[in-house]
Amino acid sequence: MTMYKSPIVIMPEEFDTRLKYIVDYQLTALAGPLASLRFTSNAYDVDPQLGSTAMAGFAEFGNFYSRFRTLNLGYKFNVCNMESFPVSVIHGFGVTSIASGSLGMNYGENPLFTTAVLGPTTGQSRASFSKSSSIVKIFGTGQPLFDDLFTGSTTSNTLPSTATASCYLGVAGAAAFTAAGVWVHSEITLVVRFFRRNLIIT
Repeated sequence: MTMYKSPIVIMPEEFDTRLKYIVDYQLTALAGPLASLRFTSNAYDVDPQLGSTAMAGFAEFGNFYSRFRTLNLGYKFNVCNMESFPVSVIHGFGVTSIASGSLGMNYGENPLFTTAVLGPTTGQSRASFSKSSSIVKIFGTGQPLFDDLFTGSTTSNTLPSTATASCYLGVAGAAAFTAAGVWVHSEITLVVRFFRRNLIIT
């Protein structure tokens, strides 16, 4: 006798997965020496410059689950200085939104940030910077693991700014940047917990 196996897959009540977002940006600030990138723990809006979901796989999991909670935020920045002068680099995590022209080296006093220096195009002009941290460590509290404040919808941008962590890459030039600027290859990784299953069969 042949047993019939149902093709229907039952998704678990909660599902943790690792999602990755990759993008390149050229940092320039023709009016000054500061420029930066910001990415967030909000899996629906990981890249605020786009203002919509862009993380591969997020929308697909959103077909099965209606809510998400981000557990971990990580990044890898491959940076290349294309200017003829050295630049200082700052990277790390924060819980507030810092404007592109405001992320100076003074933020390096925050223990969640690290600073470095890249030489001009004729010197050691390239480097890679990477970090990973739990949302609990970034906020300094266990609240992100149980509070609904730290959950968002998979179909709209509802995660509040007060529950959104950010990762940054900033550059400060020895002079004002030209159109060449600093090239950044960004890889943002989130560990996301999906929950509250959708009913997809009616």
